[in-house]
Order: sequence, then C-alpha cells, then structure tokens
Amino acid sequence: MPEVCVVHLVWAPLGPAALQRFANSYRGHAAGIDHRLALVFKDFGSPEETVAHVDALDGLEHEPLYYSRPTFDLPAYVASAKALDASHLCFLNSESVVLVDGWLAALHDHVTAPGVGAVGATGSYESPRSIIPLRRRRWPRFPNPHLRTNGFMASRQLMCSLRVPEVRTKSHAWELESGREGFTRQVWSRGLRTLVVGRDGKGYDVDQWHASATFRLGGQANLLLADNRTRQWDEADAGERATLSRLAWGSDPEAAAVHVRSAVTIPSARAAGPSEGAGRR
Repeated sequence: MPEVCVVHLVWAPLGPAALQRFANSYRGHAAGIDHRLALVFKDFGSPEETVAHVDALDGLEHEPLYYSRPTFDLPAYVASAKALDASHLCFLNSESVVLVDGWLAALHDHVTAPGVGAVGATGSYESPRSIIPLRRRRWPRFPNPHLRTNGFMASRQLMCSLRVPEVRTKSHAWELESGREGFTRQVWSRGLRTLVVGRDGKGYDVDQWHASATFRLGGQANLLLADNRTRQWDEADAGERATLSRLAWGSDPEAAAVHVRSAVTIPSARAAGPSEGAGRR
C-alpha cells in the first residue's frame, strides 16, 4: 500500500456538487507521487445517505471513512489519521480543488525534509483578536502566522500527537487553527518548521509567506490548491480584494514579515528567502 494518503473531507450540507468539483480536479492533475485516496464522509446520517455523493465520483477509487461527531475539520482529520495506515497524509477540506500537476509530490518533497513538521498550500498572518474581543487572550496579536488547514500535509505521527479538544463553534475552530495552542504553534513547540509550498515547487518559510503569491497577494498566481476563500478573493472587486489582503497580511506585508522575524519564535526560521525543493511536476 502507498505510504502517502490524500484525505478529502466530504461535508454533507454541501451536496454532491462540491465533491464532483474536487473529483474532476483530482483526475485532471497528476499528483506526481504514488498515493491512495480516502474520503471522510462527515455529518451523514448513515452510509446509505452517501449514495448520491459516491455516484458523483463516477467510479473514482477511494477508501470511505465516516465521521459524525458535531465538530469541525481538524478533529475529523486527527480521527482519520488514527484510522489510516500511512506515513504522511494530505488533508483537503470540502471546498478544495487541485490546480496543477505535481501538487502532491511538491508537498511531500518538503514535508519529508529534515526539520519540517507540516506544509500547506496557503498561510496567513491574520488574527481574529479584533473581531472576537471576549476571547482575545486566546489569539496572539497580528501578525499571527499560521498554516491554513484548508489544504496541508503532515506525518501521521505528528497528527496523532496533537492536542485536539472538542470543537463545536466556529470561533473554537479558528482557535484550533490559529490560536496560541493551535495547530501551527503545536508544530513549532516540537521544534519543527511550517512551510507554504507553491506551484513553483518552492517551500516558503514563515517570514516569506507574504511573498509566495499563494493567498490574497501576488494574484494568487502560485497556488497549488484552491478553496472557497481563495475563490472569494479571485471573484472580489479591487476594494474587497484590498480589504481581504489587509486582513491576511496587514497594510504593509513586508513590515509584518520583519516583525515575524524579530518577535515570533519559529524553529530555524530563515530570512534568506524560499527554499528549493525537488518540485517534481
């Protein structure tokens, strides 16, 4: 069995169309590395209720998993990691689509490099502190670098070691992704780096994420994977794009990156620029 597994979350309320959109993109772009596909059917009443979704796959080979606890994505990913026999897993949310050939190989090249704990298609410096004042202590101030968990890759060992509480509200989900005890900072606490990987095959350290042209800057021209938030930016007018970019990177992204270099404790962070990966296409 391949040691790499792609885990795609299938959320019932979105209906079969979202899964079909992912399946079409998955078929249309070679992953570049041997792997298998698992689909996590979330919030379905029974396996029988997945029939229309499975039909939308048009015969795409996959391993089905079922997850019905009232929670958000990361706990479902951790449960999936515990259930699957794989050395590394690539987790894709229900809105994700593949954009380029070699996407999985590019992620795998970097996540298996020495000292790297997790890699993703996008990252952000955003902090929800300003919009959730009652829980401000749970998030660092801006800039608050974190991998976006819409599409990322990590080892099974790391995923199974995460502290993942019950997540029943959207603010709790944000906290698990980007809070003081969130996913990225749990990776850092193990002395491991987190990289954003672009379609150029390069892995970008935290202080270079703003220069990666992957999320809400640079025309998003370097994206490996898209999701509803990257599509939101693509479809926005100039004013809304500017607002969304400020939320992610601040009014001066380079100044925010300088602050990250000097004030945020990141394992082996380098200011020298993007790292070169094998970048198989």
